[in-house]
Amino acid sequence: MSVSFRQVERDEEVETLAHMARVIWNEYWPALIGQEQTDYMVDKFQSLNAFRTDIADNGYEYFFIMEHEDETPRELDQAAHGADVHDKDDSVPAAANDAIESSRDGELARDAEGFARTASAGRIVGYTGGHVEPETNRFFISKIYLLKEHRGRGLCSATLRFYETLARRRGLGALYLTVNKHNELGIRAYKGNGFEVIDSVETDIGEGFVMDDYIMEKKLH
Repeated sequence: MSVSFRQVERDEEVETLAHMARVIWNEYWPALIGQEQTDYMVDKFQSLNAFRTDIADNGYEYFFIMEHEDETPRELDQAAHGADVHDKDDSVPAAANDAIESSRDGELARDAEGFARTASAGRIVGYTGGHVEPETNRFFISKIYLLKEHRGRGLCSATLRFYETLARRRGLGALYLTVNKHNELGIRAYKGNGFEVIDSVETDIGEGFVMDDYIMEKKLH
């Protein structure tokens, strides 16, 4: 398995981003902050309009987190390379058998080619976004979210490495992010990747809701 990051640029991609955000947030956050606050925060910060505004007006860059298969399944690989897949003890007459097997080989070869294209393109397993903060020479990582079945597989760490490379190339001095104080999984992942808690903040986001977060930073110099 390998990981890449595809920048969200077209409006239909922003629509996909908003749909994925709603799914992921409803998988994870109601247990921590309740369904009412989850719904409110999705509408305010993770909706189609919010993403469009972030990109157009606030300098945000969003990326799909893409997972790629590294190997083609053996049977498809054999078919794609002309391997013999005839069954043993076949009682079908030779000519008919050849026609059947030729068709099967062709189908497997097409499947192999399709698999290779899918593996190369990757599948979307999450999203991430943030922006440069010129006044502090840091990159703010606003969001790293993964679909439930892809958590705990090193993809968060891969995303943090992606941002570290991006920030170093741009000559930035640090990465920073905020994380809910009760998000133990996230805090553990960030600390394991060199982030340290530098402050805490309570932010009134309206409608009586508050975000109670740690601020975590990783120096790059």
